[in-house]
Amino acid sequence: MDNEKAPLYTDFPAGQSRQGSMRTRKRAALLPAALLLTALLLLVKSLFVCHGHYDPLKDLRDELSTNEYQDVARKDKVALEAHIMSKCPDARDCLQQLIVPTMEQMSDKVEFKLSYIGRFDKNSDGVECMHGPSECLGNMIELCAARIYPDPKIYLGFANCLTTSYSLIPNQDLVRSCSFEHGISFDRVNKCLSDEGHGSELLRESFIRSQEGNVTKSCTVRLAGEVRCIRDGGEWYNCPGGSRVEDLVRDIERLYEAER
Repeated sequence: MDNEKAPLYTDFPAGQSRQGSMRTRKRAALLPAALLLTALLLLVKSLFVCHGHYDPLKDLRDELSTNEYQDVARKDKVALEAHIMSKCPDARDCLQQLIVPTMEQMSDKVEFKLSYIGRFDKNSDGVECMHGPSECLGNMIELCAARIYPDPKIYLGFANCLTTSYSLIPNQDLVRSCSFEHGISFDRVNKCLSDEGHGSELLRESFIRSQEGNVTKSCTVRLAGEVRCIRDGGEWYNCPGGSRVEDLVRDIERLYEAER
């Protein structure tokens, strides 16, 4: 089989650089899935906390401050976005306590998007995630699902399923189970993860989007382009109007009516 087109879940890529980074190369070195965690432990120095300030590459800010990656919500809907790290417990709490229950009530009035926080090198194909290469792969899995199944009812449910067991990401059994539960083709997501599927490009674009929004904390919730609430270190803060589901629902309703 041509390794350049082989889906990543045939075998997992080993971490290929230091400092919790992951190289997405056309001919990545592969390891059997059962050895993934061992490879990560041996080859990666991960950061095991997700709270605190996580600065993207500041020297890219001016260069990337364009509208290229800015999605404009449909005129009849309100833009709601959650910026997360897939292996962060605050991301789990954010989705479960605020985003998912809000979307259950407001999905017909919201243009929703999940974005991811990490670092990248403009001069190479290198990307870096706070919780190591396994988080980069987890981010890519969720981004691929969103690309293939753009309905938030599908991809948000899938991401929430994975994040519920965030410490296991990207365990293949977990991904298969959540795929089955939410009607997602594991094979299609797996193909997207390959170079042919541009999974790495999706990851870089998402990192750029978070950087352009000056977002560094997982989880940061933005409403109509403005920070609405942050979940970090097990606490909610910077939440004008409150951090409860009913508070966010109220604000969405107000913006929705104002735009009609």
